This record gives sequence, C-alpha cells and structure tokens, in this order.
Amino acid sequence: MDSVYRTTTSRALLGVVLAMVVLLPLAATKLEVSPHRVTTGTIVVAGLLLIGALSLPALILVKWHASDE
Repeated sequence: MDSVYRTTTSRALLGVVLAMVVLLPLAATKLEVSPHRVTTGTIVVAGLLLIGALSLPALILVKWHASDE
C-alpha cells in the first residue's frame, strides 16, 4: 500500500514538473512579462517558477526515499 502511494505521488510530481517545463517557456514568450509593473504574464511566470521550485525537490526526495526502502 505504501509503495503504491509513493508511485502515485512520484508520477503526479513528475507530471507537475514536466508540465512546468513545457508551460514556463510558453508563458514567458507568449505573455507580457515586465520587471517594472505587475502583469498577468508576470504573475503566471512567477507562479510557475514557484510550483517548479517546490515540486522538483519534492520529486527528488520521493525518488530518494523510494530507493532507500
């Protein structure tokens, strides 16, 4: 049961990381991103960077924990 949870979590995190890798360059090129004012593009890119900054270490830790057991 625990290994099924880890596999499901690992796949979900991998999906989030891959989606972020695809969406981040797309959002940065298609939306207006300005360092001088807050725009929709700035919020979307910042949100994607935040999600990536949280999900990538979580994915690494899940894989590392799975390899220990």
